Amino acid sequence: MVYSQVVRQGLILPHKRKYTMADVDSVRVGSLFHQAGTYSRKEAAFIVKCSAIFHGTDYSKAVGAVAA
Repeated sequence: MVYSQVVRQGLILPHKRKYTMADVDSVRVGSLFHQAGTYSRKEAAFIVKCSAIFHGTDYSKAVGAVAA
């Protein structure tokens, strides 16, 4: 998965001042309801990081520590 795919697939999260591991968990839980399958912790963290970049905001150190 690359940044352009996250944007194209509409996976960008709503704007926040700072994204946290709670957002990563939210993405993982939300993926349970999609036919495409569930996201791993690594994939969910990548989506959160892409959302932060898209909105020009920050993410927590814990999110950054998830291996990319």
